[in-house]
Amino acid sequence: MAYRKNKDGSFSYYYKEAPRKQRIIQPDWFKEHGYKTDQFPEEFWTYVDEQLTPPRCGYWAIATDGDGTISWARNHCVEIALTSREPIQYLADLYGVSLSYVSFPTEPNWKNMYRVSLTGKRAHHFAKKICPYMIEKKHIALKLINRKEPNYHPPKIPMDFRKDPGSISTHMHMVAGLFDTEGSVGIKPSYSKYQSKKKGLRIYSSLNQWIQFTNTNLRPLRKIKKILESWPFIFKLTIRKDMSRLFKKNGDLQKQRYKLTVPSGQHRLFMKLFSPLLMIKKKKQEGRFDDLAEIDKRFFPDKYYKDYPNQKPDGSKR
Repeated sequence: MAYRKNKDGSFSYYYKEAPRKQRIIQPDWFKEHGYKTDQFPEEFWTYVDEQLTPPRCGYWAIATDGDGTISWARNHCVEIALTSREPIQYLADLYGVSLSYVSFPTEPNWKNMYRVSLTGKRAHHFAKKICPYMIEKKHIALKLINRKEPNYHPPKIPMDFRKDPGSISTHMHMVAGLFDTEGSVGIKPSYSKYQSKKKGLRIYSSLNQWIQFTNTNLRPLRKIKKILESWPFIFKLTIRKDMSRLFKKNGDLQKQRYKLTVPSGQHRLFMKLFSPLLMIKKKKQEGRFDDLAEIDKRFFPDKYYKDYPNQKPDGSKR
């Protein structure tokens, strides 16, 4: 729905595409080497199939759900754009497509991004590889595939880890894919003021840490929550509405956002498990949470043993 009520109660068009500048920073490898459009050697498809293992397909399926766009009506196209270069660079190198740098000159607060676009046979191949693992945009990927293969139906991916322990890796990569595209992690100082008659104004400082997923669609968040709360994982996650960003600066309504939050006591465990699977380096903050745990252990032992109840004061496990 393109029209919504703003704070004045009147309907307004809430989406307006901002002008952008785009330049190619890595050209299409096949075009540079004289290959005709959509003409690829058999060795190329064999190599891509070897690289796109089921765990890696799970990663890219959820990453495309998060920050991807699929077009099927006129042109077969799968496009992914991110502010971090590492995942986009991997996909551009894998399929030999061009890599573009996009900037928004009229929007100073918007971050510049890197963009990769798969078209033709490469879009069809990529969509078919990731379609069984997708959640939000699976039906769109299926329409793209059915243009060439009308009888194609994606196989179901079971999630019974006790019967099939081998599928744990695939689902862990799915969590990593959504975290790289829609996840947020950080530690920063926060300050609070308290006024009393006896002691006057007092300022308290603390470290605020967070690990969370944000999305406007609940389905991917519920899928990730189900994965992380299933055996052998022990996470206890919560989904809530993000009420801090209901309106834009001009008063127009924004899409409702939802947050999937990892509790602070499980931040270190989450980073230990998923840092090796992430592609974006700045989100691999395993060392920072280790340092924070050591600080808690030394200066705030009550908090440390509350977050890590299986540790004795001498550092050994119970």
